[in-house]
Amino acid sequence: MPMNEKQEMIIRRALELGLRAYPVKTAGIPVENRARIKCEYGCRGYGKRLSCPPHIMDIDEFRKILHEYDNALLLIEEHDMSHEPDIFRAWSFLRRGSFHRMLELEYLAFREGFTYAQLLRPGACNECDVCAEKCRKPELRRFPPEAVGINVGKIMDTVGETFVFCDPADIKCVGILLIE
Repeated sequence: MPMNEKQEMIIRRALELGLRAYPVKTAGIPVENRARIKCEYGCRGYGKRLSCPPHIMDIDEFRKILHEYDNALLLIEEHDMSHEPDIFRAWSFLRRGSFHRMLELEYLAFREGFTYAQLLRPGACNECDVCAEKCRKPELRRFPPEAVGINVGKIMDTVGETFVFCDPADIKCVGILLIE
């Protein structure tokens, strides 16, 4: 099966899982140094998760790796949680399930011949309540796009999607599946 057909099959599976999937060229993925500032100076979990800064590669290293890919899928799962008064609680609850659906696509891509398929997950890992000194589930350890400088709002704009932080009626779990 040619790569285009394989990508289309992955997109169909994403739809079956309740995800929207948009093919994007990696050259158009906006990687900005300022995006990581929100991790270091805005996230109450900074330094607490092994899937987030400062425990992961830096932005420049990620840029080099990103140049080795040509294609990616922007993955989006949308939820209306307006009934939930605590948006952070809602986000914690949603991102785990969303991550597992997206991870299924990474595994599928790998089985279909995309040897270097790699998912950037929605939000920080929350597979365990607290990270140990060494990751207890390294097979599930993935980092979020923002942690390596990806401006999620800008990439969503390129596919006609909107991204609003802290709107309980429009929570979007966003991942990026790098495929090559």
